[in-house]
This record gives sequence, C-alpha cells and structure tokens, in this order.
Amino acid sequence: MEWLVDHEMRVREFVRMQPVKAWLIGFLFYTCLSLVPGTAGKALVCGWVYGFWPATILVDGALTIAAIVTFFASRFLFRETIESHFGVYLEVFRRNSGTNIGYYLLMLRLLHTPFSFVNYVAGATKIVSTKTFWWTTQLGLLPATMIFVYAGTQIPSLAKIAERGVWALFDAKLLVALIAPSILTLLVRQILPK
Repeated sequence: MEWLVDHEMRVREFVRMQPVKAWLIGFLFYTCLSLVPGTAGKALVCGWVYGFWPATILVDGALTIAAIVTFFASRFLFRETIESHFGVYLEVFRRNSGTNIGYYLLMLRLLHTPFSFVNYVAGATKIVSTKTFWWTTQLGLLPATMIFVYAGTQIPSLAKIAERGVWALFDAKLLVALIAPSILTLLVRQILPK
C-alpha cells in the first residue's frame, strides 16, 4: 500500500506541476482505452486524478473520438462482418430509428446503450451521417460522464483509504453519485414518448 500511496502522490504532483502535459497524456491514453470494449471505470479514475472540469472535457472528448473511429471502422472496414453477425440488430436499429435518427441516437446514448454496440451498428447501417453521429454522441454521453467524473472526485486518496480502510469509501456524496446514472436512465425512460 505504501508503494501505491507514493505513486499516487507522484501522479498528483505531476498533474499539478504540468497540467497541460498530464491532461494530453490522459486524453491520449483514455482515447486508446475507449477503443477496447469492456474498459469501464475510466471516468471515475479521471475524476479522481484531474478534477471535475478537466476530467469531464477529457472523457467526453476522448469517448467521442473513439466512437467516431469505431463508427468509421464499421462503415468502411467491417460492415460486411457486422451485417453477417448482427444483421438482426441492424434491422431493429433501422426500424426503430424512423425518420428522426438524431433523436433516436441521442436517446440510445442517454439510456446507456452499450457504447461499442451503438458505434458499430450506427456505422454499419449507413443511415446515420457523421455529423449526426458526432453531436448525438458528444451530447448524449455528457450527463453520465459528468456523473461518473463527479463520483471520481469524491473518492478519497489512497493514503486516506490506507488509514481508514474500506470505510473511507462510504461517503454520502460518493454513494449518491454512483446511484445517479441509474436514476438518470429511469428519468429518460419516463420522458420518452411511448
């Protein structure tokens, strides 16, 4: 634990002394990790390391870039493979999107539909313009990003966790922040037209 606490202090000192360089490294790292499905929890770590606003901008921007990369990959490189393996989902996507594809994509993002799934399906269908995909991703991921980053800012330092044990994590603000994404999803489902 002492080794971890020492390294946390070094990371925090680096972020404090060289904020732009640290942010750019984090942005590049986050973007690359976002291209790999199943790497959840990154926004919490960013909030913990960078603070609320820098981490919010970093996470939303990196996720949007990663989404556009996978969108283009599915449209130009893997479309046939995606159609052969996920044809049923593509048909459901086409049918449900109707005439207002922007609204549909925005709701998928707000409802936490799996990130990679939306990227690949939207790219493979060829009914979504790049501009629509970009703005719905950027805007739709923002509320959950802000919640997760805020939760990360509420996580205590490793030194405090080492001192107080697991009880250091039991904080009302942190618990509310971790429950908030589920509440957001329920609220969005309630306001959606039936």
